[in-house]
Amino acid sequence: MSRIILVRHGQASWGEKDYDNLSDLGHEQARVVGRELAERGVEPSRVVSGSMRRQCDTAGGLVEAAGWPLEPVTDSAWDEYAHTQILTAYKPAYRSMALMKADLARTLRPYRAFDEMYAVATERWVAGEHAGDYDEPFLAFGERVLAGLHSVVENLGRGETAVVVSSAGAISWAVAALLGGGGATWTQLQRVIANASLTSLAVGASGASLRTFNDTTHLERVPDLLTTR
Repeated sequence: MSRIILVRHGQASWGEKDYDNLSDLGHEQARVVGRELAERGVEPSRVVSGSMRRQCDTAGGLVEAAGWPLEPVTDSAWDEYAHTQILTAYKPAYRSMALMKADLARTLRPYRAFDEMYAVATERWVAGEHAGDYDEPFLAFGERVLAGLHSVVENLGRGETAVVVSSAGAISWAVAALLGGGGATWTQLQRVIANASLTSLAVGASGASLRTFNDTTHLERVPDLLTTR
């Protein structure tokens, strides 16, 4: 039996001008994942990463910490969906970050207000009724991620392990599809998946199946290391 270990990237720079950078904590999470996988005896035949900086840096950090003699390869099929476009398609005025921050600040609960607004914007994207508003509609996103998963499965030898570094949305869609779920299942899964969490798939003659989702035991051993954004 072969396996695939899906790793969500470490904490990115939430609230900063360029989100696609690991925070200091995110770099530490990547190292913790690498050490954890090495301690579990994981010796992958390949490490795959999405092409986003936060994904590539997580992959590089965990490979170095694990001491694996591998160079991660990139596959943009594992990239995350376009968060900003999903929000601005719903609220075009929020192409101005300053305006959005000002509006959220006036609510006196900006983080909660953002989460509520973003949930509605994401539901609009998932529903598919306004597909023309997006460079990548939800259906196309799902097809892309499953193409990435299929590629990993097809290149995995018997008894081998592949480690894939991606993001919450992409990992959650792979899991939702394996469970036979749709957009509603995906929405619930991506809300709870933690940074640097581990999701494992078994790969046999009939394809991939889910073994574990959102394992965070390695993060819970260290205070303040468990984050969801």
